[in-house]
Amino acid sequence: MSAPPRRFFLPLVGLTLLFAAFGPAIGGALFVPIAIVLAAPHAAGAVGAVGAIAALFGHGLALVFAYILGIGPAAATGFVYGLWDAAAPAGAPRALAAAIIGGAIAYCVYLWLATIGAAFEASVGADVSGEFRAWIDPWFPRGLDATLRGALVACGAVSAFACAMAASLIGLTTQGALGFPPPAPSGGD
Repeated sequence: MSAPPRRFFLPLVGLTLLFAAFGPAIGGALFVPIAIVLAAPHAAGAVGAVGAIAALFGHGLALVFAYILGIGPAAATGFVYGLWDAAAPAGAPRALAAAIIGGAIAYCVYLWLATIGAAFEASVGADVSGEFRAWIDPWFPRGLDATLRGALVACGAVSAFACAMAASLIGLTTQGALGFPPPAPSGGD
């Protein structure tokens, strides 16, 4: 007697919703500490700017922005992770794969935000006076963009890792749903 085939669609929806619900909260809570840790070795001036921005907005407002910007990428990470979970072999590392997927999608979000920022700077940057530029430059030192990119990618990876671990703890998996059924035993012997 063969085992019934595993369901695929409902666990995939569950994984997507789990990542969308908890991914932005985990990433938003960890963004400032990770940015400060990444900024300290090579861009000490960025630490003050990141700390000032965090103090201005606070974690409550930061979490609102994390959900606005992060719910789509977190849901996409959960969806891609669910597909990978279903297609991967039984011994493959699931949470590590989720971290790689989350980091890659967070990097794509960074590229999208950088494109929007470059377009804004190109349209507004020429009209900014020299006094304003001299006032704003100390707040955003040269290494800040690399620090923020690293923090965003790290937060995406860490939050995807945590969500995959949570899914594993509650038994939410699509593992084996796309596999081929085992061959039926022959009745000759």
